[in-house]
Amino acid sequence: MCSADIISTMDNKRATAVMEAMVAMFASGDPSEASASVDEAYLDHQGLGAGPLHGVDGFAFVVRANFASYRHLEVRIEDLFASGDRVAARITWVGRRSNGEHTTRKTIDILRVSGGRAIEHWGAAV
Repeated sequence: MCSADIISTMDNKRATAVMEAMVAMFASGDPSEASASVDEAYLDHQGLGAGPLHGVDGFAFVVRANFASYRHLEVRIEDLFASGDRVAARITWVGRRSNGEHTTRKTIDILRVSGGRAIEHWGAAV
């Protein structure tokens, strides 16, 4: 293994750790540690349907808004892939909405990571 492979492996591990931390915040509804994984320059291209959101506060807003619409929520990563500064996950969201409706949704989420924190996000339902 050459030094470039070691650096790439370390970058991949950091990127996957960032995705795992962000998904855990969605599962718990608690973004209090978001600044450890999300950069102030973060740009969420998906947002909440009203355009992109920015920074740690934008991420925290999405986490709280999403969690508030559920009585119970489980979020799990089904697949996780990293290459360079990108990490992609296939995520399953299972929960009971505040209105009692049971829901399951699946998403594909992609992060760009720099300096050990997310700086860009793209997401789509599948």
